[in-house]
Amino acid sequence: MALRPLTSADAHDITAGCQDPETARWTTVPVPYDRAHAEEWVAQHAPTEEWWSNPTWAVTVVPSDRWSGSLDLRPDGEAGAEVGYLIAPWARGHGHAARALRLACSWAFTALGLQVVTWHAYAGNDASLRTARRAGFRVPDHVFRSYGAQRGERRDAWIGTLTPDDLAFGGRAHEARAAYVGPRLTRRELMVLSQLARGQSNRAIAAELGISENTVKNHVRSILQKLQSKSRAEAVVLGLRHGLVTLP
Repeated sequence: MALRPLTSADAHDITAGCQDPETARWTTVPVPYDRAHAEEWVAQHAPTEEWWSNPTWAVTVVPSDRWSGSLDLRPDGEAGAEVGYLIAPWARGHGHAARALRLACSWAFTALGLQVVTWHAYAGNDASLRTARRAGFRVPDHVFRSYGAQRGERRDAWIGTLTPDDLAFGGRAHEARAAYVGPRLTRRELMVLSQLARGQSNRAIAAELGISENTVKNHVRSILQKLQSKSRAEAVVLGLRHGLVTLP
């Protein structure tokens, strides 16, 4: 994953990414979204002298330079900023958003001298919530009623904050996970283990991940074997101990 400035060549992929139903559901992009919207947005956020008032990047998936998402910071002039991001459908599910958040916020704390970055997402956007927490944001379970606005309507939202200390702690946790030398779980098994840590049933996990209950059972069986666990609870404990998963 890498961050780079936006260019006019990104308009085609931005149009495709913003026409995705999930993007429309959880962001404030215009609906319907067309090429003119993308071109106007790029023109407003491409590098100029005004760029520092709203730093904006394209998210790419190395080694490709293709636009695969956007991330921007909105400084408030008082050592804080709000962050917003979206990841294109073809780049989701690989942790790129969390890495982009950490990279951009690390830059903001050093280059801009910020003391805090805030994040919010509409309640129900579980993927964004997991991403924010994975990046180090402290997000309480409380839902803020009618906090967000989307196309003329108020929506409930979650709110989180990230400080330089939070970012550093998240980095140490990431290093601990990287140092783990035990059995390797697949990406899907890690996703299932994360759901187990939330106390989710096989049916709920299947609905969340878009797979069958039988597939979930197979993943759970593989997790128990790899972690040499006798139960789902023991697998979660071992996963927490080794930094493979965190509590919600």
